[in-house]
Amino acid sequence: MGAREETEKGVRLNRSATGPNWLINRWRSERGANLIEMSFIVVLMLALVVGAVDLGFAYQHYGVVLNASREGARLYSRTPCLSSNRAALRSAIINAVVNETNATTNRAGVRILPQNVTISPDPTSAGCPAPGAPVEVRVRVLYRSQFGELIGLGEIPISASATMMHYGSDTSQSGS
Repeated sequence: MGAREETEKGVRLNRSATGPNWLINRWRSERGANLIEMSFIVVLMLALVVGAVDLGFAYQHYGVVLNASREGARLYSRTPCLSSNRAALRSAIINAVVNETNATTNRAGVRILPQNVTISPDPTSAGCPAPGAPVEVRVRVLYRSQFGELIGLGEIPISASATMMHYGSDTSQSGS
C-alpha cells in the first residue's frame, strides 16, 4: 500500500511510494548515512591513536638507547686506557651498554646486543685516545613497530650516540 498524504481536499494515496520509483527513492534516502560516516571517522581516529601510541614506544626505545650510549661513553671517558688493558676496556664498555638495557628499570623491552655497539676510537684497533680527545659510543637497534607492520614500515632503525672527552682517569679535570 502507498503512503498516505494529507492535502487541503482530504487524504489521498501517494502512488509514487509504491510504484517502480520506490527502489530509487529508497536508494536516495539518507537513512544510515550517519552510521557509515561515523564508522569512517572511528577507523581514522583509531588509526591516529594507535599510531601515536606506537610512536611513543619508539621514542621510549630511543631514550633507553641514548642512556645506554651515554653510559658507555662515560665509562670510556673515565677509565684509563693502557696498552695492557685495551681489549678489557672495549669489553667493559660494551658490557656497560648491554647491562644498561638489561637493568630492572628497562620496561621498554629494548635488547641491545654487543654487535649493535660501535666505539670510536676503538681501543683495540686504533689505540688509546689522548687525554682531552673526544670518544664516542654509538648504539643502533631496530624497533619493531606494532602499527607500522600494517602500513608497511615493519622495523624502524633507532640510533643514538654520546660523545665525551677522554680523561683517562676516574677524576674530573679539576682533580676532584
